[in-house]
Amino acid sequence: MHFIEIINQLPQLKIFKDNTYNIKISYRYQKFNEEIPILFLHGFNGNSKSWAYQFDYFKGRRSVIAIDAPGFGQSDPSDLDMLSISRIVYNLLKSINVSKCDLVGHSMGGMLAQIVASKHSKLINKVILSCTHKGYAMPVGSSLRDPYKLRLEERKQMSNKEFGQLRIQKMLPELKNPEIFNFLSLISEEITEGSIKSGGMAMQTLDTTDYLSNIKQDCLILKGSKDIVVSKERSYQLEILLRHAKIREIPNVGHAPYCEDKKTFNAEVENFFK
Repeated sequence: MHFIEIINQLPQLKIFKDNTYNIKISYRYQKFNEEIPILFLHGFNGNSKSWAYQFDYFKGRRSVIAIDAPGFGQSDPSDLDMLSISRIVYNLLKSINVSKCDLVGHSMGGMLAQIVASKHSKLINKVILSCTHKGYAMPVGSSLRDPYKLRLEERKQMSNKEFGQLRIQKMLPELKNPEIFNFLSLISEEITEGSIKSGGMAMQTLDTTDYLSNIKQDCLILKGSKDIVVSKERSYQLEILLRHAKIREIPNVGHAPYCEDKKTFNAEVENFFK
């Protein structure tokens, strides 16, 4: 099935208003049965559409929820840190009567997933961390990192299509599959200045070191063998503090294994959550 058809079959966005933080958050919910759902948290170049292949695969198998981080999809931009965003995730799930779920977090979403799993242990059954690390541990109040400032300038100067394609070229320079390239770049076209500021600030002030010892759930760390976004050093720093985690490296993929090799990725997710 063509990726446009896959995207078009996604459940419609819904809006959750969090009164504690006075913010609107968009999400997608594909309900199948009364078993616990799988919650997906996207990366910095994506939004809830990034999980289109997972929505398609798990249709008729598991319920699936995907949440747009502040500034992404139709979620309001914000200057909230990851701890506050984790509370919003909890509040959103509570509002739709989800008291337990399995959790997949990719890259930026993997950073958020670490906080959610640590602070809301009764909510999270098992957790998968995909192509992620502990955060950049910069002091609160620091100016936006130079790479993010450059993204802001590019976003201002480029068309949506140009910006989306540039983001994927930089993220996956070896990607040869035009279908996957077009899928990812189409989603990255939707990134705004608010996305960059919101996600960038949340990641750069994050350090999950003190949270990781509280993650007692079964955990799987997924890595791409050709990932140039998350260095082996940053990945290792996460692995040594999550010693009980299983580690699986998916061969011949970079920073987007969920679509570069969706068959292997989906099988890993399904098997681990059984």
